Amino acid sequence: MTSIPIVFAIDRNVVMQCGVTITSLLKNAGKDTFYDIYILYNRLNLNRDDQDLLQGAFTGDSKCRVSFVDVGDAFSESEGLATGHITTATYFRLAIPGLFPQYDKVIYSDIDIIFQQDLTELFQDSLHNDELLAAALDLSIDGNFFFDSKMPATIGKDSSNYFNAGFLVMNLQQLRDPEILSQLAKHARIKYVQNDQDVLNIVCGERVQILPSVYNFQPTQFAGYMWGRERPDMDFGPIFKKATLHYTGPDKPWNSLACIASDAWWHYYRQSPFYDDSFYFRHQSEQVESFRNDYRKKTNRDLLRRVLVNVKHKLMGN
Repeated sequence: MTSIPIVFAIDRNVVMQCGVTITSLLKNAGKDTFYDIYILYNRLNLNRDDQDLLQGAFTGDSKCRVSFVDVGDAFSESEGLATGHITTATYFRLAIPGLFPQYDKVIYSDIDIIFQQDLTELFQDSLHNDELLAAALDLSIDGNFFFDSKMPATIGKDSSNYFNAGFLVMNLQQLRDPEILSQLAKHARIKYVQNDQDVLNIVCGERVQILPSVYNFQPTQFAGYMWGRERPDMDFGPIFKKATLHYTGPDKPWNSLACIASDAWWHYYRQSPFYDDSFYFRHQSEQVESFRNDYRKKTNRDLLRRVLVNVKHKLMGN
């Protein structure tokens, strides 16, 4: 049996979402894989009832153990670190090296993620040198296609070496270096465009093992690539079937009909202990109504176009 420590960070607003992510993790666990799941929280933003609800949902599952770790006063709302859809909880990952002295290596994952593969091979094959992290590039698909963005330039990097921090394998033995910890603490108090993701890109520099995009595939980036080309240069089908899907940006499967590839999330929501008929069917109803409205708008546009063409012909001739 391979035991893999994996860490999430949440507040009261994403208890159900964390449960869906864990469900996808366990549904795709190998027969000899055990996940030691740790959930970082701040006692002001996650009460005991929420913890019991999430922990109880997976009690008795032979594939995992769920524990909660209070980050204390490491990061607070009063520091004003949250921006837009990014909450203070995202900074909790910066505290991981000091919170888990029992481990040399852990996986960290955001909760807007769906797993479609076992992580044993990744965990065993990562970080065998002096890398601080293993992560996938943020603005590229396996280094073959790069998406136009000025974001990395704000911290002196470019798309070819700027990684996404939503899914990481962390070398805690190396990250516990006093100088590294000092740099993390220093930059955590600076407001960067991409928050703690920029912090990790700055502090970890080139000491990063770049993972294949299949371990952190962002459907939004994929859609941007597809819409910009009539014929893509590679087949994305295999990636979609097994990739770890990361729903970056403000549009999430549970709050927006505009979220790309949300069907995978809803697939695991239906299998999760948090499934609720009213929530699920309300979403389905909203989706159907959205399609109807789009159809009506298209029909009305086509009708108006034909009317205008007829008027033009009558006034000006053919």
